[in-house]
Amino acid sequence: MTGTAAASSAPAALSLGDASIAFAGVTALRRVSLTVAPGEIRALVGKNGSGKSTLIKILSGYHRPASGTTLAIGGEHFAFPLSPEKLRTAGLAFVHQDLGLVAEASILDNVLVGRFAGGRAAPIAWRRERERVRTTLARFGLDLDPSRPVSALSPSERAFVAIARGFIDAGGPAGRVIVLDEPSAFLPEADVARLFAGIRSLAASGRGVIYVSHRLDEVLEIAHSVTVLRDGALVHEGPVAGLGEDDLVRHILGEDVRTFYPALAPAREELALSVRELDGETVSGASFTVQRGEIVGLTGLAGAGHEELPYLIAGASRAAGGVVRIGERKYDARLLDPIATRAAGLALLPADRQKASGAQEASVRENVSLPVLARFARFGTIRAGLERVAAERLLHAFDVRPARAEAPLRTLSGGNQQKALLGKWMQTAPSVLVLHEPTQGVDVGSKQDIFRRIEEIAASGVAVLIASSETEDLARLCHRVAVLRRGRIAGVLAGPDLTETAIADLGFRDRDVLSADERQGAHAA
Repeated sequence: MTGTAAASSAPAALSLGDASIAFAGVTALRRVSLTVAPGEIRALVGKNGSGKSTLIKILSGYHRPASGTTLAIGGEHFAFPLSPEKLRTAGLAFVHQDLGLVAEASILDNVLVGRFAGGRAAPIAWRRERERVRTTLARFGLDLDPSRPVSALSPSERAFVAIARGFIDAGGPAGRVIVLDEPSAFLPEADVARLFAGIRSLAASGRGVIYVSHRLDEVLEIAHSVTVLRDGALVHEGPVAGLGEDDLVRHILGEDVRTFYPALAPAREELALSVRELDGETVSGASFTVQRGEIVGLTGLAGAGHEELPYLIAGASRAAGGVVRIGERKYDARLLDPIATRAAGLALLPADRQKASGAQEASVRENVSLPVLARFARFGTIRAGLERVAAERLLHAFDVRPARAEAPLRTLSGGNQQKALLGKWMQTAPSVLVLHEPTQGVDVGSKQDIFRRIEEIAASGVAVLIASSETEDLARLCHRVAVLRRGRIAGVLAGPDLTETAIADLGFRDRDVLSADERQGAHAA
C-alpha cells in the first residue's frame, strides 16, 4: 500500500501485550503482542492453527487469556474477562467472518440491534435511525431499503450489512478500532474496491483497523503494516512497504516459496477426457483433451467461460452442443447429466462450499459419506458405526483438522472444509477430477496442502481439470493451461511458454477468433 499511517503522539488505538492461552494443556498463543496506532491499518495473517482466531477471540472477550496478558484501548487499560458491552463502550468493533446476521430480521434491526440511539425512556427516532443505516451503506455504494429482510439480499449485500454494523460502532464518537475478520470472503472482486475505500476512509478519520485475511494480494494493497503468526507465536511484524507475496508466504510457512508448489510428475500417454466443440451459455466451440496423470488448467477474465466449463462437462449445466468423452464412453453433451458422468468416472468439486459442494449444517461425516453411502447400507439400514469409522479414516488421510466426524461442516475453516470435500470425491475413485476454484477462501497453509494433494492425485493416474482465476497457481501447478476469452479458447500454454504473464496476455488480447495455428494447437491439446 502506498503511504503510511499518520504519525501521532496520541496513545495507541489498541495495545495487546504478552497474550498467552492454552487449551487442554496445548499452547494456542504464546506471549503475542499487537499494537495498532490511530489511523493504522494492520494486517494479521497466518495459516490455519497459527493463532489468528484465538487472538481475535481474546480481543472480543470470548476467550480469557493467561494472567500477565494486558490490554489498553485508547490509553485506557482493561482487565480480563471482558464483556462485549464493555468492549463496545471502549470503542472496539468487530466484523466476524460468519457475519452474525439474522436472516428473518430487517437490515435496520441487524445493523442497529443494541445500538439504537436514545435512552431507556426515550422513544426511538425511527426516521433518523433508518437514515443512519442508509448513510452507512451508501459508503459502499449500496442503496438498500433498511426495512428489507436480510434473507432477500445477495451474499455480497449481506456481507456489507455486517460490515456496516461494525462501521457504525467504529465510526461513532467512542470508536477507536475495528477488527475485520476475512471481510472480503463473500465479496466479488468488484466489491472489494468499495470495501477498501470504506476502510481507508475510516482509517483517515483516526480509527485503527485490524485486517485479518488469507488473501495476500489484498494485504499488500490495503495494509500499512503486518503481523504474522505461526504456531501460536509472533514471527514477523513490520511495514508492508517493500514486501511481496513471496516474502509473506515465507514468513507464514517458515520455508522458501519455491517449495510451495509441488514438482509435477509427467502425464501418461492415455486419453482420459476429450471435449469437442462444446457450447454453453457463454462457452462456444471449446475443444481440448486431458491425459491420465495430467493437470490442465482453464482460466480467463471474469465471464470468459472458464467458470461454466466444469459444469457443462459434468452435466450439471445444460450444454447447447458438443461431444464429451470420458474414458471409453462418448456422450452427446446436450444429454449429459451428473449421474451419467459420475458413472463414467468423473467427479466434480464445485467452487461454492456454502451451497453446491457442501451442506454446512450437516456433519462432516454426513457430507463425506454422501457419494458412497451405499457402502454402509445393509438390509435398508445404514450401519452408522462403519460410516463413522470410514469418515474418520478419510479425515486423517486428508489431514483435516480437527478430525471430528460429527462436527458440523460449518465449524471447520475454509481450508479444512475443502480438504474434507476433496476427500469425499476421491472415495469414488474417479478417473477424471474436475475442480472449480479449489483454493478459493482458504489460507496459505491449506492451499499448499491442497496443491500437494492434487499433484499426488494426478501422479496416481487421475486426469485433473482445474478452472480457476488464480493464474499464478495455474502457471506453477499445471502441465498445460487453456485460456478462454469471450467464450472461446484463445490458446493453450505449456512448458516454458506457460507463465502468468503469457496467461494474462492471452486473456486480454483484443480479438474474437484464433489464428489458424492457434486453432490447430487448441484442438491438438
